Amino acid sequence: MGRIPDEDIARVRDATDLVALVSERVQLKQKGRLFWGCCPFHQEKTPSFKIDPATQLWHCFGCGLGGDAYGFVMRTEGLEFAETVRTLADRAHIEITEEGGGAPRGLKERIVAANEAAVAFYHDTLRRSPAPDVAKARDYLAARGFGSDVAVTWRLGYAPGHGALVRHLSSEGFTAEEIVSANLGLKGSGGLKDRFYERVMFPIFDLQGRAVAFGGRVLGNGEPKYLNTQETPVFHKSAQMFGIDRAKATITSSGTAIVVEGYTDVIALHGAGVTNAVATLGTALTREHLRLLSRFARRIVYLFDGDAAGLRAADRAAEFIDMDNTLEAGRGRVELFAAVVPDGHDPADLVAEKGAAALTALVDDATPLLRFVIDRRLERWDLELPEERTRALAEAAQVLAPIKHSLLADDYASYIAGRLFADVSVVKSVISGAKPMRAENAQDSAEPPRPVAPKADSPQTRVERDLLDLLVRIVRLRSRAQYLLDENLLTDATHVAIAREIAKAGSEVSAATLAGHLETALPGAAQTLSGATLGDIAENDAEAVERDMTRKLKVFDLERRIAAGKERLRRGGAQGDDLEYDELFRGVSALQRELEEYRRGVRDVG
Repeated sequence: MGRIPDEDIARVRDATDLVALVSERVQLKQKGRLFWGCCPFHQEKTPSFKIDPATQLWHCFGCGLGGDAYGFVMRTEGLEFAETVRTLADRAHIEITEEGGGAPRGLKERIVAANEAAVAFYHDTLRRSPAPDVAKARDYLAARGFGSDVAVTWRLGYAPGHGALVRHLSSEGFTAEEIVSANLGLKGSGGLKDRFYERVMFPIFDLQGRAVAFGGRVLGNGEPKYLNTQETPVFHKSAQMFGIDRAKATITSSGTAIVVEGYTDVIALHGAGVTNAVATLGTALTREHLRLLSRFARRIVYLFDGDAAGLRAADRAAEFIDMDNTLEAGRGRVELFAAVVPDGHDPADLVAEKGAAALTALVDDATPLLRFVIDRRLERWDLELPEERTRALAEAAQVLAPIKHSLLADDYASYIAGRLFADVSVVKSVISGAKPMRAENAQDSAEPPRPVAPKADSPQTRVERDLLDLLVRIVRLRSRAQYLLDENLLTDATHVAIAREIAKAGSEVSAATLAGHLETALPGAAQTLSGATLGDIAENDAEAVERDMTRKLKVFDLERRIAAGKERLRRGGAQGDDLEYDELFRGVSALQRELEEYRRGVRDVG
C-alpha cells in the first residue's frame, strides 16, 4: 500500500469527533468543559480518563497513556498508523489517496469481499439446507453444545463442496483470479473447484472484524481433521488468531489474554463468559501471536490441553522466553504464564463439566512460564541420581540462557539450586556458559517499537506542559510561546519543540487543528499535551493564569541558576579574595534578590 499524504491525515483527524469516537467504547460524563470516563486500557472503578474537546486529546491519569484520535484507535484496535487512518476515513466517509499503492489494496479488498460472501453462503447452507450431510453438521455442533444461537453469533457454516461455492461467488461477480487469491477455490483440469468441501466452517476475522480466512472441520474420520486457509495477501496464520476481534476489548480492560488451542474452546469459553480467550490457527503459538496480544495485554496465559499433543506443545513453550519477560523490560514487559488443563481435558471440557469458575481459577493460578518450563525440564530426570541431576541442570540452564544477564535469571538460579541440592554459584556458572535453544518458529523480523512509558513528572515539567496546553487552546496567547523560548524557561526538549511549533502557528488555526499538526510534526506531542491538568479556566482569566505559570517557570529558572552558582562557589573553596570569585558571589546575590521579588510578586514577567 502507498503513502497517505499529510493533507489527508489532517482532513481525517479534523473530521473525527473524539468524544463521539470514544463514546462508542467508554461511557463518558461531562464535567465542565471536559469529559470523563473509566479508562478502556486498564481496570478502574473511579474515572481517571479525560477528553478535552477543544484540543481533541485524551489522557488517563491512572495508567499515563494519552494522545489523539489516531492514538486511541491504534491502542484499542491494535492497528498500525496507516490502517488507522483508513479506518477513520471510512468512518468519516472521506476518500483518501495513497501515493504509489492503489492496486494491491484493491485486490486485498476484493479478497475480503469474497471471504465475506463465502461466510454468508456457508452460514446460509448450515441453517437452511435439508441435505443429510448438512444435518450431520448441525448434529455435530449440537453435540458440542453449540445451538443455532451460537452458529449465528459466530457465523458458523457448512461447505458442501462440489463447486457450489465457486458457482455462487462467480454469480456474485468475483473473478477466478480473486477466488483463487482468496484460497476459496483451486484451479484444476476441469476449471475451478471448491477448496473446502463437506466440512463445518469456522470463519476467521481480523482485528477489524473482516473475514479473512476459514478453518474447516471434517465430519467423521477424514484427514486432515482441520483444514485452514493457506497464506493469502490478507491472511498469515502465524500472526492472526481466532476470536481476537471479539476478545480484544476484554483483553484490554482486564489486561489478560487467554490462549487456547482450538476454535471450539474459544467459542465455549466465550459462551461461559470468559471473553478474553483466543486460539492459534492450527499452529503453535508464535512470536507474531505474542506481538499481537501484547498490544492489548501485559499478562498472557497459555492453556495447554491435557492430552499428549497438548503436553508436547507445553514442552515447546521455552522458545518464548526472552528479555521481554524480565524486570529490565520495564513497562514493555510481557508476563507469560502457562497451565495444563487437568485430567486430560481441553478448556471446553473443563467449562462444560465444572463451569467457568474452574477455568478462571486455573488461569488465576497459572505458573509463570519460566518456572513452568524449568519444572517440566527437571521432571524428566531422576533427581536422586547425580548423573541425572547434572543433565537436569544443563537443560534448566539452557532455558535461562536468553536472559542470563537479568535479575530474574539470578532468582531462578537460586530456585534451581534448591531443587537440585546444588551450590548456587555452580548453577550460575552453568547458566553463564549455556546457549539458547534454537526456536523452531523463531522469526528474523525485528521487534516493532513498543510504546514508551510516560516519564515521571517533576513540578517543573507539569507547569511547562500545562502552560503549553493553555497556549494551544487560547489563540490570543500563542505569541507567549516565543517569550518562553527567548527566556530559556523550558527544560524539556519535547516542550521546547512544541513551543516552536506553537509560535509558528499564530492565530490562524483552531486548537484541535494545531494539536493535530503538533502530533504530525512531533510524534508523541499529543501524548505529552494530553496530560495537562489545568481544568476549566474562564476566558477572561486566561492571561492571569498564563502569567502566573510563566512566573513559576521563571522562579524555577532562577533556582536552578542560583544552585549552579553556589556549586561553583563551593568548588572555588578558599579563593574568596579572587576577583572571579567575588564577581560570581555578587552574581548569585543578585539572582537571589530577583528570585525574592518574583516570589513576592514585586516583579512581573515580560
